[in-house]
Amino acid sequence: MMLKEIRKGTTTLWRRLGRLAALLVAVPLAALTLGVVPAQASNVVNYTVHVPASTPINPCFPADVLNLSGDIHIVITTTADNGGGYRTNNHLNSQLSGKSITTGTKYLNSENQEDEWYARSPFPTVHTHTYDFLLLSQSNTPNYVVHMTMHETVTANGTPTATVDKFSADCQG
Repeated sequence: MMLKEIRKGTTTLWRRLGRLAALLVAVPLAALTLGVVPAQASNVVNYTVHVPASTPINPCFPADVLNLSGDIHIVITTTADNGGGYRTNNHLNSQLSGKSITTGTKYLNSENQEDEWYARSPFPTVHTHTYDFLLLSQSNTPNYVVHMTMHETVTANGTPTATVDKFSADCQG
């Protein structure tokens, strides 16, 4: 009687393993049949723009000059999709500070910015965006905004490159 129960248990175990094996083969085949494509790896560019101690003219007080420094950290990620293009995400984090040379007024900036766009053929695809960084006055003087224009290119293999070609500033009352 004992041997019969062991054989029955072994048969049940083999049936379960057989069903599991069939399931492990069937699920990937079903995914291929339904057109499910695994996610593709992303291309990532990670760069920091160091703003040296520059002395731009303060747009709020043209006779004043601002000693500005800090970093703008840029992360650009491109991910291929099924349509032959690339979903592009830009993340910028800025930490800027400055001080008026004539009045001593301090200005601070700390913010995150996101930009998303789609690169499609014909490649290379170019995207131009101007990012605005608000410099908050630490006194009762007006704030001002630094504008950074960045040209971004995505190649046919999804590799992003970026060039910052212009900085400007405006007074914000």
